[in-house]
Amino acid sequence: MKVSQLRKYFLLGVALVIGRAGAETINWSCPTLKTNQTSTGQNMDGGFQFQLGVFSGGFIPIAGNMSQWAAHWVSAQTASYSSANSSFDSTFNFAVNAAPFTIGAKGYVWGRRIGSAADEWILFRKSDWTWPYVDPQQPPGFYDWNAATANEVILGTINASGTPFLMQSAAVYSYAQWRDDNLAGESLNSPNDDPDHDGVSNLLEFVFGTSPSLASLVPSTPTSLVTISGQTYLQIFIPRLRNRLATFTVEVSSDLNQWTSGDTYTAEVSNTAEALVVRDKTATGPGLPRRFMRLKAVVQP
Repeated sequence: MKVSQLRKYFLLGVALVIGRAGAETINWSCPTLKTNQTSTGQNMDGGFQFQLGVFSGGFIPIAGNMSQWAAHWVSAQTASYSSANSSFDSTFNFAVNAAPFTIGAKGYVWGRRIGSAADEWILFRKSDWTWPYVDPQQPPGFYDWNAATANEVILGTINASGTPFLMQSAAVYSYAQWRDDNLAGESLNSPNDDPDHDGVSNLLEFVFGTSPSLASLVPSTPTSLVTISGQTYLQIFIPRLRNRLATFTVEVSSDLNQWTSGDTYTAEVSNTAEALVVRDKTATGPGLPRRFMRLKAVVQP
């Protein structure tokens, strides 16, 4: 059978397009045979898993909103941690930029202990880990995302002790763990219960680190006035514990009826393991409406 020269070129073009399918490849891993540790300094074991993924909806993970991570996280692939090799290593292939894996989306590696008990997390990325563009007109791309090069760590530790291969997870504490540790045998053990009748719910005892079985005063959340560029703003100090799996929201109001929250209304001043400081973005003072602030906490399942 004779095939024209034009026909052969056409077939060659089809073959090239078909061969391009399969697209981009991300190899994500950490170096083998290195000492990666848990939050207590023990070597990581097979009880850890790592995920490659992105956060949807423009969500930016920080230590202060870690209780909201799971709701925005979209995993592309999961890899088990090998205790034999002291590493994880996986390859992810994709042929389209389906949301939320859109061009330029920030890629992360999220590791955590498997199971509800003794949860420990580590979340990290390198500043240039952005989701590649699948271009059918270009040859397939290969990307190497290795923990050894990570330079942004949101939770946990990377590059510890000057060695760029070490990872160390950080301990987090769920309400269920806290309840089992502090309210064993107590029937009034739900977040809204108050078994010691001190006016502080179990939820608040959990986030503030106080005892649910010993009556005590409500932890103080003092407010203060700060002056910025000649304007006066209300600011609140909240001695909450950052490792508690709860969603913390600071709300502001001018009338104690309508409350608002979010980056449009408040600014985070500092966020340490033991305290959160947030400032109102609406000025107050003589001739201006009074301002109020409060903390809203919700347990993360």
